[in-house]
Amino acid sequence: MKAKLMMASVVVLSMLGCSSAPEGPASSEQYIGVGNVDYDSLYHFGYNTGCRSAGMVKQDSNLGSVEARKDQVLDGLDEFDKGWAAGAKACEDGVSRSMYTVK
Repeated sequence: MKAKLMMASVVVLSMLGCSSAPEGPASSEQYIGVGNVDYDSLYHFGYNTGCRSAGMVKQDSNLGSVEARKDQVLDGLDEFDKGWAAGAKACEDGVSRSMYTVK
């Protein structure tokens, strides 16, 4: 009895999984284009790491300066630097703040 119930469950779950697949190709309007400043991933990554760095230094001053925690590989890339500076400033009081406003 348990084997039949288990088999039926697997079949039903398999069918449900397949039924939620997207239909056809998505239009290009759904994707964020390269070069869209509002969604530049280097800026976002910079903001997130800057904010995280500022929060960590605020909580533990033994970590040194916020600037010392900046990613040395990406340092110097304009969009990363802009995002990092914005994130470090936004979170300098130790409170993590998202760059998005949820309404």
